[in-house]
Amino acid sequence: MASVDLTPRQARKAYGGDGGTYYEWSPADLPMLELANIGGAKLSLNAGGLALPSFSDSGKVAYVLQGKGTCGIVLPEASKEKVIAVKEGDSLALPFGVVTWWHNLPESPIELVILFLGDTSKAHKAGQFTNMQLTGATGIFTGFSTEFVGRAWDLAESDAVKLVSSPLPPASSRSSKGTCGIVLPEASKEKVIAVKEGDSLALPFGVVTWWHNLPESPIELVILFLGDTSKAHKAGQFTNMQLTGATGIFTGFSTEFVGRAWDLAESDAVKLVSSQPASGIVKIKSGQKLPEPSAADREGMALNCLEAPLDVDIKNGGRVVVLNTANLPMVKEVGLGADLVRIDGHSMCSPGFSCDSAYQVTYFIRGSGRVQVVGADGKRVLDTHVEGGNLFIVPRFCVVSKIADASGLQWFSIITTPNPIFSHLAGKTSVWKAISPEVLEASFNATPEMEKLFRSKRLDSEIFFAPN
Repeated sequence: MASVDLTPRQARKAYGGDGGTYYEWSPADLPMLELANIGGAKLSLNAGGLALPSFSDSGKVAYVLQGKGTCGIVLPEASKEKVIAVKEGDSLALPFGVVTWWHNLPESPIELVILFLGDTSKAHKAGQFTNMQLTGATGIFTGFSTEFVGRAWDLAESDAVKLVSSPLPPASSRSSKGTCGIVLPEASKEKVIAVKEGDSLALPFGVVTWWHNLPESPIELVILFLGDTSKAHKAGQFTNMQLTGATGIFTGFSTEFVGRAWDLAESDAVKLVSSQPASGIVKIKSGQKLPEPSAADREGMALNCLEAPLDVDIKNGGRVVVLNTANLPMVKEVGLGADLVRIDGHSMCSPGFSCDSAYQVTYFIRGSGRVQVVGADGKRVLDTHVEGGNLFIVPRFCVVSKIADASGLQWFSIITTPNPIFSHLAGKTSVWKAISPEVLEASFNATPEMEKLFRSKRLDSEIFFAPN
């Protein structure tokens, strides 16, 4: 434990273009990702930006850090996508195998930013997400020969060439709302939802998603992804399999296979395969329409953590919204719990630990403060200053506590169990309050007077302690 570097890190840019940027945390920078089989990534979409349909090698929880947009979700075996509006504070559970896309509206004044956290235990690379693109320069079409594309989609060879080789031009308009498309495993239709800052989505393993920022948006749509990588291709890293684009599945198949699979003439298969954009993030051309978000699709798929009822609300202390199977059932499919915590200036979060031997993966959204982590041997393994943009992981069986600076501190965390249970060591719910005085005296080797003084403190405080 002591030899593992727990220092919080910023995400690094993985790829991007005019439409936006995809950032990820690498196990090389944050070794705990690989050890805990956890992945972390962040998607930032400019106005009009569209994150092309893709599916990942990991189940994830998505949390909208900033902006509004749309998400399309196609669950495994679904015949129709769900299209939902997302906004800041929304959280979505994205199971393994789900296909998603994300979009920031053209008129959006800010970026749409989404955080992804998830389990990489079954992923391509431990500790890292791998996203498989369905379109684009790395999408599946670019891997197939035009013959296969033509046969699969019943396209003439000339049309297949156009389809595979045609890049998407940039868009001109801007907006502050984003969109996410989600295709759940076995779903026959995608879900298309509007997303905004504060939205959280659970994305199970195998879900296909796309994300879009409106062309007129003045700011980026930024999404944070956190998840379990225990089953991922690479431990500690998400691997996203693109359905389209230069690395999408089409680019790997010959046009003969594409043509046969999608009942296309070889020329059409060639067009289809050669028209793929070069990146997993593109800009929608001016005037091009995307599916409108559906309120029905959003039901049960997303929860806005900034608008949800508070699970803990302490005056001048802090507030908590917990995501679990009760308010976001999809987290059961992902196998992760999550929470949004906001503590006020100079407030403290009680020292506590997970009762489920779970890892805690924390992304600091804004503000700054200090964090201390104590290991199972009673030694301090981390004492550091954190700020917005940092990601850090609390190892299993460790106790963690945080103190905010004057500006306060806000963070979003996932816990590697869908209904996490925490034990706090200070406050009125402290385990010390339940232990008999005699045992406390003997345990601390203290006088009865000292035991009474210790027990008399924090009688009315819960897990957040406002400054005196």
